[in-house]
Amino acid sequence: MALKKLILQIALILFLSLIIGLGINFSLIKKYFLGDFRFGFISLEEYDSITFITLGEAEGLFSEGETLFIDSRPKEAFQAGHILGAVNIPFEEYKKEKALDLIFLPPEETVVVYCDGSECHSSLELAKVLHQKGLLDIRIFFGGWVEWTNEGLPVSSEK
Repeated sequence: MALKKLILQIALILFLSLIIGLGINFSLIKKYFLGDFRFGFISLEEYDSITFITLGEAEGLFSEGETLFIDSRPKEAFQAGHILGAVNIPFEEYKKEKALDLIFLPPEETVVVYCDGSECHSSLELAKVLHQKGLLDIRIFFGGWVEWTNEGLPVSSEK
C-alpha cells in the first residue's frame, strides 16, 4: 500500500512539473511552432567557414588589429555607437534592397560579424551570406554590442 501511494505521489509531482514547465515556457513553445527559430540555427557542416567566438576571442582579434569587424545592426544603431573601426552592413535593410550582392571582401580576410547580442540574429544571417560569397574565415561574436559595451571596450559613434 505504501509503495502504491509513493508511485502516485511521484506521478503527481511529475505531472505538476510538466504543467508548470509548459506554462512557464509557453511563449517559447509558441514561437517555436510559429517558426520564429528557423533562422536562428546554423549547420556547421554546411557553413564550415563560420565559427562562434566569445568576448575574449573578439577582444583578442580586435587587439591584433588585422580583423574587419562588421556591424549588422540598422544604420541608426550603428551611428549611435559601434565597435571602434567596425563597418556597417545593416542586414535587415540590405536584404530587402538586394544590396548584399554588392559586398566584395577578399576571401581570405578574417571578419567578425556582430549585432546587438544573443537575441539578435542578423549577424548569423549576414554570416551565411558572406559564406556564400566565398569568405573563408567568418567569426560570429554572438555577445555583440551589448556584451562589448558592458565590458567597457573601445567604441565609436563616428559615422
